[in-house]
Formats: sequence, structure tokens, C-alpha cells
Amino acid sequence: MKLVLVRHGRPDEDERDRPHDPPLRADGRAQADAVAARLAQEGITRIVSSPMARAAQTAQPLAERLELPIEIVDGWAEADRHVQRYRSTETLRALGDVEWGRFLADPIAYFGGDAAVFRAGVLAALAATMDNAGAAERGDAHVAVFTHGLPINVVLSHALGLERIIHFAPGYGSMTRLRVLRSGAVGVASVNERGHLAPEPRPRSIDPHANAY
Repeated sequence: MKLVLVRHGRPDEDERDRPHDPPLRADGRAQADAVAARLAQEGITRIVSSPMARAAQTAQPLAERLELPIEIVDGWAEADRHVQRYRSTETLRALGDVEWGRFLADPIAYFGGDAAVFRAGVLAALAATMDNAGAAERGDAHVAVFTHGLPINVVLSHALGLERIIHFAPGYGSMTRLRVLRSGAVGVASVNERGHLAPEPRPRSIDPHANAY
């Protein structure tokens, strides 16, 4: 079984009607279209999404191309789902070293959650996504999961046996590929694929956690 974890496109951080769960902005929609163009050629059999707008909207172009439904799985949601206003990691970084340090120390607690509970929820979503394919079709299943940076980190940390949650910085519209072995173990085939996306402006400095969720 193959899983492709897709991080959502860039959301509109200035959205006024839904500041807690903003839609994609123009470049985010372009990223969603680029993801759809790539994955439409890869034999995707199912599409799964977080319930949050930025993930579901990123899934929509692929669903339309393939005429597949989008299955909403609650556990693929981001840790910030209950905050009053979405703030990108770029914005958090710009708030200064103290605020940025608080986020990096425990990103789940930063948003008012519990790391163990969040991790368990993401891994339950992963298990449900794998188990929803029947035994006969599991080997041929190729599932696109539209989610967020922290759930992707949780899955990768689990697959690689890492203790901390944040180790990777998946970019907007990036793809991380997994293989589910017959034993049920999850193998990592690639992380943060971005070759299908238009180049972004080069940042002034490189921070491995600057775009983590």
C-alpha cells in the first residue's frame, strides 16, 4: 500500500471571515493545482483529507480530476484547529526569538493541546486510513492524504523511531511518500518532495523549523 502525505497549500493568513480556519490564497491554489497535476498521473485510488479548509481545498483539484470523493478523517487535522486565528510559522518566527522558542519547545502545547493526545490522534488516523482498504485491495491502494505539517512530522517520527515531534519542515504543497509493508510497518520513501511546484523566492536565512506546520 502506498500513502502520499500532502501538506496543504499556502493559506490566506489575512482572511477575515474565517481567521481560525482560512482558505487558500492565490499561490496556495496554484500549489493545489500542481499537486493535482502530478498525482493524477500516479494511479491514486483514494483521497483522504483533514477537515480543515486549507487541506480540503488543496485536495479538491485532484478529486475533480479523478472524480473521487474526499474522505474527511478528523485525526489528520492540525494542532492549531481550535485557535481563534491561524498564524503561519513565518509569522511566528517574525514575533521574535522568545515566541519562536516557545513554539519550538512544544508546538502542541503552544496551541493549547497535549502532545501525547495529539500524537495518538494522528496515529489513529493513520491506522484508520490504512485499515479502510479491504485486505484484497490493500496491496494496490494508493492513497493521497491532505494534511498539515505537524501530523506529517508525527507520522515520520513514528516511522523512523524518533522521539521528538518536529524533525522535518514540509513545505506548502509538498509530498511525503510512505510504503505500508505486509507486516504493517510504515517505511519512508521520500520526504518533502517539491519538484512539481513553481520555485519560491529564496529565504534570507535557512531555518530547519521555519515552516513546520
